[in-house]
Amino acid sequence: MQSFSVIGLGKLGLSIAVGLSTQGRLAWTMNRGQEQRNAAKFQLSPSLPMYSSIANIPKPNSCMILAIADNAIEEVSEAVAAHFGSALNDLVIVHCSGAKNRSALAACEAQGAITMSLHPYQTFSIATAKNFKDIVWGAEYPPIEPFRTIAEQFAQDMVYTLGGKLVQLTPKTLEHKPIYHASAVFAANYLNALVGLAAQTAQEAGIDPNEFLPQILRRALENSLAGLKQIGTGKFPLTGPISRGDTATLREHLAHFRSAPDSADITRPYCHLGIATAEFACKQGLITAAQRQEMIQLFEEELRSIA
Repeated sequence: MQSFSVIGLGKLGLSIAVGLSTQGRLAWTMNRGQEQRNAAKFQLSPSLPMYSSIANIPKPNSCMILAIADNAIEEVSEAVAAHFGSALNDLVIVHCSGAKNRSALAACEAQGAITMSLHPYQTFSIATAKNFKDIVWGAEYPPIEPFRTIAEQFAQDMVYTLGGKLVQLTPKTLEHKPIYHASAVFAANYLNALVGLAAQTAQEAGIDPNEFLPQILRRALENSLAGLKQIGTGKFPLTGPISRGDTATLREHLAHFRSAPDSADITRPYCHLGIATAEFACKQGLITAAQRQEMIQLFEEELRSIA
């Protein structure tokens, strides 16, 4: 049975560590920050080795997972390569970035390591192994055999142990991997921002967001998920004034925003999102190009007025 180790104990790294640890598959962890190491001790076995630097790790194991910030991957890869040298030969090194290709691990590959990227297409607000249940991991393997097969075997072992599923990313996706990652940003980060803005706007209207928003949010998300198969058919379940070409209602919204305290905090995102939604609605065939242009012009004029 192969063993794994995790470098980086943020929300993603700790989630991976907890999931592998519960299955008895975790050899050690490493994190430079004392605070994160202390937090991890409450979720991991007290007997599990936990290092504060790469230089303190006595030896590598079968598969090392770099669950660290994108801008640190190359630096940490170089540090791992410098510390372990040829001991990395035929071992597997993984990074979990959604935006970086496996080439970020070039320093380890130069020492004979088998490198790949495995990106969990998920949002991590808290560290828990439940984050991985039934989610997709986008995988990039080495192109040459037998390294590709070895990498895939490790990926299957790791991802299936965590309860997820693997999808090998296509050459097109790998060529534009930051766009792949941006799709997850739209689905998670921007969605959270939208909910926050809806709550802020509800408060401005004098209603309790906790009373009014949950049901409409659930229904909207259900409609959107059901509509994924309808993208581009003109049947996507987009509702509201933009989908109807109702510019008059949009004008009323904007007029009342102007009287609100800190009105720009609501008006600016409303207009930017309105422009994006008008473009989307037109592309889906829900409104005409003329209606789209009328709404975009309305939003742009309002943005200029608060600039």
